[in-house]
Amino acid sequence: MATADIYMRIIKYYQDNFGTRYVGDFPPMIIYSVPTPDLVERVEDEEVIFNLIAEAIKKLEKDGSDFIIIACNALQYLLKRFQALVKIPIIGIAPVVADYIKDKGYKTIGILAADTTIRKKVYDRFLEEKGIKLVRPDEADQIIVEATILDEYSGKTNTENTEKIKKVAMKLYKNGVEAVMLACTELPLILKQKDLDIPLIDCNEIYAQKTAEYSSKI
Repeated sequence: MATADIYMRIIKYYQDNFGTRYVGDFPPMIIYSVPTPDLVERVEDEEVIFNLIAEAIKKLEKDGSDFIIIACNALQYLLKRFQALVKIPIIGIAPVVADYIKDKGYKTIGILAADTTIRKKVYDRFLEEKGIKLVRPDEADQIIVEATILDEYSGKTNTENTEKIKKVAMKLYKNGVEAVMLACTELPLILKQKDLDIPLIDCNEIYAQKTAEYSSKI
Protein backbone atom coordinates (compact mmCIF):
# COMPACT_ATOMS: atom_id res chain seq x y z
CA MET A 1 0.00 0.00 0.00
CA ALA A 2 2.82 2.41 0.82
CA THR A 3 4.55 1.73 -2.51
CA ALA A 4 1.27 2.38 -4.32
CA ASP A 5 0.83 5.57 -2.29
CA ILE A 6 4.20 6.96 -3.37
CA TYR A 7 3.52 5.94 -6.98
CA MET A 8 0.20 7.80 -6.99
CA ARG A 9 1.80 10.89 -5.43
CA ILE A 10 4.34 10.97 -8.27
CA ILE A 11 1.49 10.76 -10.78
CA LYS A 12 -0.41 13.53 -8.97
CA TYR A 13 2.65 15.78 -8.95
CA TYR A 14 2.96 15.38 -12.73
CA GLN A 15 -0.72 16.21 -13.13
CA ASP A 16 -0.51 19.28 -10.92
CA ASN A 17 2.82 20.67 -12.10
CA PHE A 18 3.68 19.46 -15.60
CA GLY A 19 0.43 19.84 -17.52
CA THR A 20 -0.05 16.14 -18.21
CA ARG A 21 -2.94 15.25 -20.50
CA TYR A 22 -1.97 12.03 -22.25
CA VAL A 23 -0.57 8.73 -20.99
CA GLY A 24 2.71 9.52 -22.74
CA ASP A 25 3.13 12.62 -20.56
CA PHE A 26 3.92 10.52 -17.49
CA PRO A 27 7.36 9.09 -16.66
CA PRO A 28 8.04 5.39 -17.24
CA MET A 29 8.43 3.63 -13.91
CA ILE A 30 9.46 0.14 -12.84
CA ILE A 31 8.14 -1.06 -9.47
CA TYR A 32 10.03 -3.97 -7.96
CA SER A 33 8.28 -5.00 -4.75
CA VAL A 34 10.52 -7.17 -2.57
CA PRO A 35 9.12 -8.99 0.49
CA THR A 36 11.89 -8.93 3.11
CA PRO A 37 12.28 -10.28 6.64
CA ASP A 38 10.99 -8.00 9.38
CA LEU A 39 12.33 -4.45 9.56
CA VAL A 40 9.69 -2.85 11.77
CA GLU A 41 10.47 -4.19 15.25
CA ARG A 42 14.01 -5.34 14.52
CA VAL A 43 16.39 -6.31 11.74
CA GLU A 44 15.51 -9.97 11.47
CA ASP A 45 18.31 -10.98 9.08
CA GLU A 46 20.44 -8.17 7.66
CA GLU A 47 22.35 -10.19 5.06
CA VAL A 48 19.21 -11.83 3.70
CA ILE A 49 17.59 -8.41 3.46
CA PHE A 50 20.65 -6.89 1.82
CA ASN A 51 20.94 -9.67 -0.76
CA LEU A 52 17.25 -9.48 -1.69
CA ILE A 53 17.35 -5.72 -2.24
CA ALA A 54 20.76 -5.88 -3.92
CA GLU A 55 19.37 -8.28 -6.51
CA ALA A 56 16.43 -5.95 -7.15
CA ILE A 57 18.64 -2.88 -7.46
CA LYS A 58 20.98 -4.52 -9.95
CA LYS A 59 18.00 -5.71 -12.00
CA LEU A 60 16.50 -2.20 -12.05
CA GLU A 61 19.76 -0.82 -13.39
CA LYS A 62 19.98 -3.60 -15.99
CA ASP A 63 16.39 -2.92 -17.07
CA GLY A 64 17.27 0.68 -17.90
CA SER A 65 16.35 2.73 -14.84
CA ASP A 66 17.96 6.18 -14.69
CA PHE A 67 17.75 6.31 -10.90
CA ILE A 68 16.22 4.42 -7.97
CA ILE A 69 14.19 5.31 -4.91
CA ILE A 70 13.49 2.93 -2.04
CA ALA A 71 9.93 3.13 -0.73
CA CYS A 72 10.97 2.15 2.79
CA ASN A 73 12.61 4.34 5.43
CA ALA A 74 14.11 1.52 7.47
CA LEU A 75 15.94 -0.08 4.55
CA GLN A 76 17.86 3.11 3.91
CA TYR A 77 20.39 2.50 6.64
CA LEU A 78 21.95 0.18 4.03
CA LEU A 79 21.94 2.85 1.34
CA LYS A 80 25.72 3.20 1.02
CA ARG A 81 26.09 -0.54 0.49
CA PHE A 82 23.33 -0.51 -2.11
CA GLN A 83 24.79 2.47 -3.95
CA ALA A 84 28.13 0.71 -4.26
CA LEU A 85 26.45 -1.98 -6.37
CA VAL A 86 25.21 0.25 -9.20
CA LYS A 87 26.30 3.24 -11.26
CA ILE A 88 22.91 4.94 -11.36
CA PRO A 89 22.00 7.15 -8.36
CA ILE A 90 19.85 5.92 -5.51
CA ILE A 91 18.02 8.90 -4.03
CA GLY A 92 17.81 8.66 -0.24
CA ILE A 93 14.76 9.85 1.63
CA ALA A 94 16.64 11.27 4.64
CA PRO A 95 18.66 14.01 2.88
CA VAL A 96 15.60 15.04 0.88
CA VAL A 97 13.46 15.37 4.01
CA ALA A 98 16.27 17.08 5.94
CA ASP A 99 16.49 19.74 3.22
CA TYR A 100 12.72 20.28 3.46
CA ILE A 101 12.84 20.65 7.24
CA LYS A 102 15.73 23.10 7.01
CA ASP A 103 13.83 25.17 4.44
CA LYS A 104 10.84 25.25 6.79
CA GLY A 105 13.03 26.66 9.55
CA TYR A 106 12.27 23.96 12.11
CA LYS A 107 14.91 23.42 14.80
CA THR A 108 13.36 20.57 16.82
CA ILE A 109 11.56 17.68 15.14
CA GLY A 110 9.76 14.61 16.48
CA ILE A 111 9.95 11.32 14.62
CA LEU A 112 7.41 8.53 14.25
CA ALA A 113 9.01 5.54 12.55
CA ALA A 114 9.80 1.85 12.74
CA ASP A 115 12.28 0.88 15.43
CA THR A 116 14.89 0.04 12.80
CA THR A 117 14.73 3.55 11.30
CA ILE A 118 15.27 5.08 14.72
CA ARG A 119 17.85 2.62 16.03
CA LYS A 120 19.90 2.67 12.82
CA LYS A 121 19.76 6.49 12.80
CA VAL A 122 18.58 6.82 9.22
CA TYR A 123 17.82 10.53 9.68
CA ASP A 124 20.13 11.59 12.50
CA ARG A 125 23.26 12.64 10.59
CA PHE A 126 21.38 14.57 7.93
CA LEU A 127 19.40 16.52 10.52
CA GLU A 128 22.39 17.11 12.79
CA GLU A 129 24.34 18.57 9.86
CA LYS A 130 21.61 21.18 9.53
CA GLY A 131 21.43 21.94 13.24
CA ILE A 132 18.10 20.18 13.74
CA LYS A 133 17.38 18.28 16.96
CA LEU A 134 15.55 14.95 16.67
CA VAL A 135 13.21 13.81 19.46
CA ARG A 136 12.09 10.18 19.66
CA PRO A 137 9.04 8.62 21.35
CA ASP A 138 9.55 6.88 24.66
CA GLU A 139 9.67 3.07 24.74
CA ALA A 140 5.95 2.58 25.43
CA ASP A 141 4.92 4.92 22.63
CA GLN A 142 7.39 3.30 20.23
CA ILE A 143 5.66 -0.04 20.81
CA ILE A 144 2.35 1.62 19.88
CA VAL A 145 3.83 3.04 16.68
CA GLU A 146 5.21 -0.33 15.63
CA ALA A 147 1.94 -2.14 16.34
CA THR A 148 0.09 0.42 14.24
CA ILE A 149 2.50 -0.02 11.33
CA LEU A 150 2.02 -3.79 11.46
CA ASP A 151 -1.76 -3.32 11.50
CA GLU A 152 -1.43 -1.30 8.29
CA TYR A 153 0.52 -4.16 6.70
CA SER A 154 -2.34 -6.45 7.70
CA GLY A 155 -5.05 -4.18 6.32
CA LYS A 156 -6.45 -3.65 9.83
CA THR A 157 -6.03 0.10 10.17
CA ASN A 158 -9.04 1.85 11.71
CA THR A 159 -9.91 5.04 13.57
CA GLU A 160 -8.52 3.55 16.77
CA ASN A 161 -5.09 3.27 15.15
CA THR A 162 -5.29 6.88 14.02
CA GLU A 163 -6.21 8.00 17.53
CA LYS A 164 -3.28 6.10 19.03
CA ILE A 165 -0.80 7.68 16.65
CA LYS A 166 -2.33 11.12 17.25
CA LYS A 167 -1.70 10.76 20.98
CA VAL A 168 1.94 9.79 20.42
CA ALA A 169 2.42 12.76 18.08
CA MET A 170 0.76 15.12 20.56
CA LYS A 171 3.02 13.92 23.36
CA LEU A 172 6.07 14.73 21.24
CA TYR A 173 4.60 18.15 20.50
CA LYS A 174 3.98 18.84 24.19
CA ASN A 175 7.59 17.85 24.83
CA GLY A 176 8.78 20.72 22.68
CA VAL A 177 8.99 19.62 19.04
CA GLU A 178 7.84 22.04 16.36
CA ALA A 179 6.63 19.37 13.93
CA VAL A 180 6.40 15.58 13.73
CA MET A 181 7.87 13.48 10.92
CA LEU A 182 5.86 10.56 9.57
CA ALA A 183 9.04 8.64 8.78
CA CYS A 184 7.57 5.29 7.84
CA THR A 185 5.88 4.87 4.47
CA GLU A 186 2.85 3.30 6.18
CA LEU A 187 2.23 6.16 8.62
CA PRO A 188 0.86 8.74 6.13
CA LEU A 189 -1.80 6.14 5.29
CA ILE A 190 -2.86 6.15 8.95
CA LEU A 191 -2.42 9.76 10.05
CA LYS A 192 -3.00 12.84 7.91
CA GLN A 193 -2.61 16.56 8.52
CA LYS A 194 -6.39 16.97 8.70
CA ASP A 195 -6.45 14.66 11.72
CA LEU A 196 -4.70 17.08 14.08
CA ASP A 197 -3.56 20.68 14.39
CA ILE A 198 0.17 20.25 14.96
CA PRO A 199 2.44 20.37 11.87
CA LEU A 200 3.16 16.98 10.29
CA ILE A 201 5.99 16.25 7.89
CA ASP A 202 4.74 13.71 5.38
CA CYS A 203 7.94 12.04 4.21
CA ASN A 204 6.07 10.14 1.46
CA GLU A 205 4.94 13.40 -0.11
CA ILE A 206 8.37 15.03 0.05
CA TYR A 207 10.07 11.94 -1.40
CA ALA A 208 7.50 11.58 -4.18
CA GLN A 209 7.81 15.25 -5.15
CA LYS A 210 11.59 15.03 -5.32
CA THR A 211 11.28 11.87 -7.42
CA ALA A 212 8.90 13.59 -9.84
CA GLU A 213 11.12 16.66 -10.11
CA TYR A 214 14.23 14.54 -10.70
CA SER A 215 12.53 12.38 -13.33
CA SER A 216 11.23 15.41 -15.21
CA LYS A 217 14.80 16.60 -15.85
CA ILE A 218 16.06 13.34 -17.36
